Amino acid sequence: MVPPFQYRDLSLDRKEIRLIEVEPLEVDGFESRSGPESVVRCHLKHASLNDPPWYRALSYVWGDPTHTSQILLDGQRFHVTANLESALRHVAAVRQQEAGPALTLWVDAICINQQNEDEKMHQVSQMKTIFETASETLLWLGPASEDSDLAIDTLRSMNSMAISMKGLFSSWSAVPFAEKPSDPLVAAVQSVLDQVLIELCRDDSARLRSISALFDRPWFRRVWVIQERVLSFNSTVCCGRESIMWGIFYDGFWLLCGLRDYINLVGCVAGRGDSSALATYLTTALDKVVPVAFTPRRSSVFLLFSLLSRMATQNQLQASDRRDYVFALLGLIDPGKSPSIMADYTKDWPSIQVKVAKACLAYYGPSFLSFAGVYESTESSAVAGRAIPSWAPDWSSEHLPQPLSVASVFVVRGNNRRSAYSVSAGYTQTLSRGFSEGHRLALGAFLVDEVVELGRPFAQAETFTQDTARVESLALWLRDFDEILPSTNEVYQTLEQVKEALWRTPIADRGLPHNWERERASDQTFATYQALRAGQVIQGVKYANIANSQLYRRRPFRSCRGHLGLGPLGTSTGDSIWVIPGADVPFILRPAGNNTFLVIGEAYVHGIMDNEPWISPPVGQLQKIELI
Repeated sequence: MVPPFQYRDLSLDRKEIRLIEVEPLEVDGFESRSGPESVVRCHLKHASLNDPPWYRALSYVWGDPTHTSQILLDGQRFHVTANLESALRHVAAVRQQEAGPALTLWVDAICINQQNEDEKMHQVSQMKTIFETASETLLWLGPASEDSDLAIDTLRSMNSMAISMKGLFSSWSAVPFAEKPSDPLVAAVQSVLDQVLIELCRDDSARLRSISALFDRPWFRRVWVIQERVLSFNSTVCCGRESIMWGIFYDGFWLLCGLRDYINLVGCVAGRGDSSALATYLTTALDKVVPVAFTPRRSSVFLLFSLLSRMATQNQLQASDRRDYVFALLGLIDPGKSPSIMADYTKDWPSIQVKVAKACLAYYGPSFLSFAGVYESTESSAVAGRAIPSWAPDWSSEHLPQPLSVASVFVVRGNNRRSAYSVSAGYTQTLSRGFSEGHRLALGAFLVDEVVELGRPFAQAETFTQDTARVESLALWLRDFDEILPSTNEVYQTLEQVKEALWRTPIADRGLPHNWERERASDQTFATYQALRAGQVIQGVKYANIANSQLYRRRPFRSCRGHLGLGPLGTSTGDSIWVIPGADVPFILRPAGNNTFLVIGEAYVHGIMDNEPWISPPVGQLQKIELI
């Protein structure tokens, strides 16, 4: 049993941090060795951020805490995770070959006394300064694999093309991609992207697969690495013996984002079939890098939490401590656009959930409820009176909802509107005084209707790797969906309005497959719907791609009056539909007695998303209700 390492206390007044100096390895650090000469040796020293020292920061994944290795720290045996030991060994072996100062690192697991909660809180509050002050941050992705060198070489080769593209336009959303572009500049851009795609797909898509594997590394899914990368002024991506400057890595990633948009908007590219499946493959890979690539240095809490919700659907970010889903983002907060939130490791996760939700609801208003809801896995405990109210999002949950119109780090298509919808246009309310004992939140809301019929959920998009299967499956699902609204009713009083509801609802009336885009469905979108219903795969796949996105974790419903909509998977008959002033979309609430309700989640309800009084019957008077 190795006794606990005895740290010397830090001087908080001097903003002290600890650094480690790594001794040169006496053997080839890339080879597995046994014996004392192969042990990584480090020495601790104190430094003050008031007089910034020269050091590098290490950003890495802790890895399995039960799988540890030993290093020598000030001559004493010190346990670190196997992944950290590998990082120290590889980085030391590479850096010792370079001329320059000794290898001095800041490494959180070693430089912070992990057994001292007060020190952890203090050091977490200093993380912003620690990474901004570091001369370089080494982003350690892990040891080399059989294709990691190929991936880095491919990203490096894209650098010059990306630079030339950036000189032509401000963002990919500014490029009007088209099957037959009339603008010579757009045609030239698309020609370059065609060549990129051809190169990526050579040799059974070896380069594309290698990049996807690199982006799938655990480092990209660690919540802490977002601020570690974003706050660093000089970063280097390290994987085995290979390294690449972050700017070059980013340019290759950015070019791939343009390729993805091109395929999504134009469809079949460079004579390849299954373009939608290829776009989905690219999107899945690229989404893993989005948080570390596009998060601004100063962000609102709303935007940061939007990133968490976006990643929860398929590529959930990871943290060994659930509290870090909040605390790991604090260094990026713009205080002018966010409530005040402090890291406090003396509080448990439920307490932090409620505290953060109260602060954000009071600051941002009802729109923050878009992240809340009772998930299927927690429904029974919620009804039984669990400690966490339904209006407090669980940022650590893989069931965290992705809002219908999520805040974006991108310049987006759709006139860059704040939200795609405006169900309560002209109405607002503040919630700062709405909280009471028992985790109740009082607010005003308009009752719209009650859910009386549910449709079946659509099989998840990722199960289909081919465009044909994707289109055929959705076409079969749409036949059943048509039965939910067989004729005109009180809400949709003409056959034209019924037709509109039936084709717009499965895609939540959106023109693009991503929730950060603001584009609403158009006549062109309707044409792709008609093509899909006619069995035309190539033309219909665009509609299928949007529907796959919007139907994910949602199910259709019909209300008592006849509204057609999409609600969370947990929606039940008897749930009610409400418009909450200050929110952009309607909500499904579940009556819990005595004028109290559980938040089930957001809903798309066709005919009221833009406050259209001429389509939807007028709602009643504003009611005071309580969310629990």
